[in-house]
Amino acid sequence: MAFNRTNNHRGMELTSLIDLVFLLLIFFLVSFVFSIAGDVSGSKVYSEMDLPESRMALPSIKEERLENLMIQIVPDTSQRFLSRRVYLLWPSFDDTLKITRTQAFVTALKDSTFATFPAGYVNFSHEDFQRTPPCRLIAHSIGRYIEKEKFYNRNTRPIIEIRAEQNTEFKIISFIMDQCGAYQDAIQQMIIRTVLKH
Repeated sequence: MAFNRTNNHRGMELTSLIDLVFLLLIFFLVSFVFSIAGDVSGSKVYSEMDLPESRMALPSIKEERLENLMIQIVPDTSQRFLSRRVYLLWPSFDDTLKITRTQAFVTALKDSTFATFPAGYVNFSHEDFQRTPPCRLIAHSIGRYIEKEKFYNRNTRPIIEIRAEQNTEFKIISFIMDQCGAYQDAIQQMIIRTVLKH
């Protein structure tokens, strides 16, 4: 007797197969992203990287006109100890030729109108601190700046601007304030701006 073969086997539906592949794809992508975003601080690749140390931190300077005498205080790592370096950035006294802060910084490097505090300057006595090269440079520059303002008669009182990091020692700022205070009404105001660390 012959049996009739009926094919009751249904083919796999394509829509459910696509859904299953799509769900698996999402699962593997999400688990892969989590494995990348995990903690890599203990990884050999990151712990063995030796990045070079900066020998000198340059002040961040934007391209804007310099109108006042600016005292830029930056960290100095050129020695074996952390210190501070002071740059004196001079404005142009010529009304037709205005100078930017970048140009003033280049001039300060060229003219050597900068100085570095010696090791242990924070523990110096008041008299020894005033005799350090940066303090003498600051005192001399403030006096010279006031004389130039009077000579060129720019119809403004001199303004001293200080730019320094937030953690700059107050001993330096206090010295600058004392120097400006010695000239009483000759200095209209002093502007202190903090610079963010890089």
